[in-house]
Amino acid sequence: MRKSTVTVLVILLVFILAGCNMPSDTPDLSTLVAATLAALDAGSPGGSPAGSTPEMTVEPGVVPTSPPSTAVLGLGVLSIAYINGGEVWFVEEGGTPIQLTSSGDVENVVLSTDGQLAVFVRHVFSPELFELRVVGITSMTESLLISQPDFDGLYPLGGALHHAPYQVEFIPGTHTLLMNTREIYEGPGLAQNNELWSIDADTGIRTLLLDRGLGGDFFISPGADRLALVLPTSIGFANIDGTGRSPEHLTFPSVITYSEYGYYPIPVWSSDGSAIDVVIPGEDPFVDFTARVWQVPVSGAAVPLLDLTGFGYFRNSGKSPMLAPDLSKVAFLRETAPNIFDLIVAPLDGSPESVYATGDLAWQGWNPDSTQFVFTNEPLNLMLGSVGLPPLGVGFGSWLRWVDADTFLYLDQLTAIHRFGLVNLPSPASELDVIAGSLFDYDFTR
Repeated sequence: MRKSTVTVLVILLVFILAGCNMPSDTPDLSTLVAATLAALDAGSPGGSPAGSTPEMTVEPGVVPTSPPSTAVLGLGVLSIAYINGGEVWFVEEGGTPIQLTSSGDVENVVLSTDGQLAVFVRHVFSPELFELRVVGITSMTESLLISQPDFDGLYPLGGALHHAPYQVEFIPGTHTLLMNTREIYEGPGLAQNNELWSIDADTGIRTLLLDRGLGGDFFISPGADRLALVLPTSIGFANIDGTGRSPEHLTFPSVITYSEYGYYPIPVWSSDGSAIDVVIPGEDPFVDFTARVWQVPVSGAAVPLLDLTGFGYFRNSGKSPMLAPDLSKVAFLRETAPNIFDLIVAPLDGSPESVYATGDLAWQGWNPDSTQFVFTNEPLNLMLGSVGLPPLGVGFGSWLRWVDADTFLYLDQLTAIHRFGLVNLPSPASELDVIAGSLFDYDFTR
């Protein structure tokens, strides 16, 4: 990291600490910053209407006859849809938050890349029901896309109580959603149907692209023309419309989770969309403390890249990929004593791995620049790291996501008042909204 970038991070630290209610025994800011700068110098080289039910099309592999509406990319303004008090809210950077919905019980939200539509899951607990709904950002008109009876009618329920939405994402540049579903039972567990649906968020027309068992978790390529399809024992590919399905480019034993869910690995696409890299753990996490990094080309055979030792599945199975976005290295946690972990950074070219930090750690994810990363060294204590430089505190909370290499969003949970915050380096953290309710989620576009 260049020293100018480090200075920027120190400035960020000052602003964040200044905005927090620090306990009385905390050293003053000048002491903290002086110590940080000294450490950095020492480590630096060289010094449809509500209630309506749209018609369903169920032929596998058939796309809607009318093309999906398209969106214009490159808005330039950061736009964010988020959950506050069980409703969908919307804010643009520098603007005032507006409430978009009034139906309540919102659980998840996704935003179209033109910032015009927010699609959300509504989950009522008693009596339990799931709905997929859409609201216009400008019109603030809320409509039902898929009702609970519609979900339950997708397939026979068998012993399940309901079918419900699971993964829902907009195809970039369109108002077309991709969705898969899960089954709801009385007890705990996660049973996925592993299919693929397409939904036009403007018209409500939905189409079954891949039948049950033929889809899985889906990951959209950088060019938005292909999907990586992940199942608990295989990874394959398909075109964005579900055609050209090519299964089992990589097969592997099912990972025993010792719970009622299957393990679905998280692949990372190469920037040119020609391949994915993925980390596959050992089959039994209580016996096999290894993992292997694979490269899986869209065309060609899968290639093993690196074997990881001391890989603890239960600390390395979160939602944030451990592979850097540029696919140059992998980060993971290795337990050295009860509840004590080394944060390991290992280059994929076989160069020696390094221990970056040690403690009660949790992995949070990579900066898009692939040089910095975020982890926690105590519950919710967010730390920004870079190999060769000491970490810097960037807040106390969760839900951190990078907009770009200099901008991130997160939920500040330092006090009982939870603030949804934005940081534009080197500016101070700014508050977007104060969040109420126990459920939180957000999506953004720029």
